[in-house]
Amino acid sequence: MSWTTSVVTSATTDTEPSLLISVDQANCKYIFNAAENCNRAFTQKRAHKKRTRAFFLTQVGAQRAGGLPGMLMSAADQTLDTLDVVGPPGLLHSIASMRSYIYRDSMSVNVNEVPLLSDLTSSPRSTYKDENITVYTIPVLEDSHRASLYLLQAPTTEPAQIITATGSTKRKRERSPVDESLQALMDEDGLSAEKLEGELADEWRKLMVKTMFPSSGVQSPVRKCRDRDRQPSKKQRKAEEPEEPRIPEYVKNVDMYNRPKIPAGYHHQLPKFHPSWVVGVGANPTLTYVVVGPSIRGKFDVVKSEALGVPKTKRSELTKGRNITVTVTEDGVRVERVVRPQDCIGPSEPPPVLAVLDIPSPAYISSIVSSFEESPFYAKLRSTRAEDLAEFAVRTVVHLCGEGVLQDARYIQFMNGFSPAAHHIVSAPEYGPDPITFTTAAFNQLRLHQLDPEMFPIPYYSLKPERDLSFITELPAKCLVMVPGLHMSSRPNAVPECGRLPWERKDHFHPATQDPDLLLLSPAMLQKFAEVRAQANERLLSGTLPVPKGAHIVVIPLGTASAVPTSSRNVSSTLIRIPGRGSVLLDAGEGTWGQLARHFGPNVGDVLRDLRCIFVSHIHGDHHTGVAKILLKRRQLNPRAMHPLYLVSIHKLHLYLREMANIEDLGLDDPNGVVTVISDALHVKRTGEYLNHGMWRIEGAEPWTDYERSVAAGMRLCVALGLQSFNTIDVYHQVKCYGVTLRHEDGWSIVFSGDTLPTQSLVRGGWGASLLIHEATMGDGEEAMARAKAHSTVGQAIDTARRMNAENVLLTHFSARYPRMPPPIDPTRPPDSNGQREPVVALAFDQANLTIGGMWRLNMYLPVIQQSFADTSEEEDEEETRAALAAVH
Repeated sequence: MSWTTSVVTSATTDTEPSLLISVDQANCKYIFNAAENCNRAFTQKRAHKKRTRAFFLTQVGAQRAGGLPGMLMSAADQTLDTLDVVGPPGLLHSIASMRSYIYRDSMSVNVNEVPLLSDLTSSPRSTYKDENITVYTIPVLEDSHRASLYLLQAPTTEPAQIITATGSTKRKRERSPVDESLQALMDEDGLSAEKLEGELADEWRKLMVKTMFPSSGVQSPVRKCRDRDRQPSKKQRKAEEPEEPRIPEYVKNVDMYNRPKIPAGYHHQLPKFHPSWVVGVGANPTLTYVVVGPSIRGKFDVVKSEALGVPKTKRSELTKGRNITVTVTEDGVRVERVVRPQDCIGPSEPPPVLAVLDIPSPAYISSIVSSFEESPFYAKLRSTRAEDLAEFAVRTVVHLCGEGVLQDARYIQFMNGFSPAAHHIVSAPEYGPDPITFTTAAFNQLRLHQLDPEMFPIPYYSLKPERDLSFITELPAKCLVMVPGLHMSSRPNAVPECGRLPWERKDHFHPATQDPDLLLLSPAMLQKFAEVRAQANERLLSGTLPVPKGAHIVVIPLGTASAVPTSSRNVSSTLIRIPGRGSVLLDAGEGTWGQLARHFGPNVGDVLRDLRCIFVSHIHGDHHTGVAKILLKRRQLNPRAMHPLYLVSIHKLHLYLREMANIEDLGLDDPNGVVTVISDALHVKRTGEYLNHGMWRIEGAEPWTDYERSVAAGMRLCVALGLQSFNTIDVYHQVKCYGVTLRHEDGWSIVFSGDTLPTQSLVRGGWGASLLIHEATMGDGEEAMARAKAHSTVGQAIDTARRMNAENVLLTHFSARYPRMPPPIDPTRPPDSNGQREPVVALAFDQANLTIGGMWRLNMYLPVIQQSFADTSEEEDEEETRAALAAVH
């Protein structure tokens, strides 16, 4: 049986460590930690997530679990029917908080929260077990918290368990009094779920998760509309594009799914999670995982078995560990003889062991050391006695070390306590390189850098660590720095190595930074780059170009993909920088922090301090699951930001973040932290009150939803950015969604569409825009598909800009049908029939450095950019497209 561990991501600017265990013969996988960008990294490395049985998280929070929402949705879209998620307390609360934007009716999720009680007996109870692995967990606490949490010995008798089809462990239990009490409360009018406590609160969270993942096997109406092969109806084929499209039935009520009945209070605040530790940076408990593989029986010795008289038909009994009785002739006498398995089967191989330790700071060291010393079971893993080495073969110990841990003499001594045969894989940011993770996207950027270095800057990276691991004396001999692609074979046992994974994409970026001949750009293409660049410069120097208002405003697309990230594009986010005033972030899908950090490098902290506003258009995950990481990073700034950050979005997004803030401090209560603003209160029509009907009603009535509070905050935001107005605009999507318009005192304006069908409300609200940033998910000719998914085509987005009388339009949010280049612009599109100006059209590229006044330059570049990509199409584009299309809104 082949049993291997691979490093999918390491600690870099845009990723955190994630590990993949593969058991080849069983064709199943196990993933340890799911930080932001984990889902995209699997796509980049072509490390397939199919057959994943379980996720194991060392922490709950943005650092280790920020990518869990995307991984859960991706797992369901890859037809997994059951998934186990294991982690410390807070995991159930975290997953339940995702209920507003995750619903997958084809999958069930079993959440296993590991209590913070160390089982230090000689036979600890396993946390997870199937036919391939047995997983044990050790809670690891800060010194200041260990005194308040007794390290109790768990009972040696284990409750009855069952092994599911995927191997997950479930407890057998009948309906409990807690279930009965919760049901009684639900049957009453006016259940206030946020006031539930203790076991009732946990049962409520479990009910939320069950509703999110009912595993019904029945497709909902929305899922049916997602089918990419769905044919448009006769009515759709005949219909012309209306100015104000009819809202589909499933848009009018987002809960009209073929799902179990939504419990009353489903969209209200969860019961507050009360951690047993102080919420704050570095204070969360972690889990250490000890993963024990199967014991492999020794080889069957056919010669010995024949000499003992074992017939062929009885060999299988011996391999199953059973004694058999055979009749043989000795000295001419027929006698019976008992043959034991060990008589003809060699000694079994000890099971391979992997340990994953997460030690955020030196304050956690004494906790992990004492657990291994006080437990007879875990002490065997650090023993050199022959009988212990015969019982367990510790192959790999993974150390996720925070600052100061690896240099601590106590931890070095602890590491040296393991068998000398064990390999130690160390993740410590200051001791590891910072290579580009998404090399496909970076290689595209590097090639475009030859066209315009200012518009297409090279992402920040470093192949040289800040410190050399060799400077730390007395580390174990077999100690390696964790790097992406590192492959460790536990059975058969082998030396860890890089570059041998057959499924990993070739890295073109890093070699090409040293050798321009590897850019895959022909001399003819480089000549075309030079010619079009010269033409652009000549046009600029001619003085014939009009200088629009707001020409100096910087626009940086950080993510231009729709639904799911691809190797070439991250999901939705665009940064607007107003010199001298601050910045606005329009949407923040997963990985937005990493995109910012790669673009600005060491200066990203200053950019984060300069951020004044985050606007999130709607609740779909590809538009907001990166917000928490940005808020966490902002909270950790030193020195801290000296002004508040205004977070403008719908009620569901605010509710989600407030629930997540129960687990880690996101700065929601800091005077210079986050000011929440309800999008509905800033509507362009300024009705003076919230709407209370249909999908536009506000879902809650918490104190922070007060209408006047949001209006006042919106006014302060305008003052901070020098804006005349900051107004939201209702648009039409599958769920409640707003666009936004920013009108500056200097006369320029920017309009952002969010996700939408073509709509007149956006035209009216954004009239005369200097720049329209509009989604263009589908290509021309895919209007029926765009209508079914409530998106726009390229042509429809351009037509919206034309009708809006916009000066420029930047198209973004491209479907995975277009792996690297966005949908082509139809050169035969009809001219404007209303006498209005034709907008300058530009296509967004991740990490491009644009200005409103420079959109014309990108427009000039488009033909040669399209040609350069066409000349070097990658073979894996088609494969990636098929995989990405499986996961849509």
